[in-house]
Amino acid sequence: MMQLLTCIHLIKKYYMTKVIITIILILGLPRFVFSQKAYEAIYYSGKTENLIVNFTFGDGYIEACEIKTTDLNTKKTSLFLPDFDYEPDSMNMKFYHFSKSNKKFNDYFIIDGIKDVDEEIPAKFFATYYFRDKAYKLTLFKL
Repeated sequence: MMQLLTCIHLIKKYYMTKVIITIILILGLPRFVFSQKAYEAIYYSGKTENLIVNFTFGDGYIEACEIKTTDLNTKKTSLFLPDFDYEPDSMNMKFYHFSKSNKKFNDYFIIDGIKDVDEEIPAKFFATYYFRDKAYKLTLFKL
């Protein structure tokens, strides 16, 4: 009988040790696992007559660029994402109006002078916003 109790005690101790080690690994492992961002996000801002334009430039990862606008009259915000047919040689990038509901918008931005990786971060970008067959020029300044 004593041997049976000793055996049960050892089995409990073994499983308890296994559970404790598993918990320690689960809680401690995330400290050793991390992801490193391969690009730097640089923020720019500008405005037109009716829009505040905030541009996020992903230096080192051009697909991370985005434009967020706020209409000064309605306070409505919009998101513009890069056109993935970007040609690095042209250094001009088109941003289309993004809609979660797949609604089609005709307005878009073109930003001049974008490079995938810049040795020196630009102090400003020149952009054009196209809306209802009109072009609105603006300058985006680094914040």
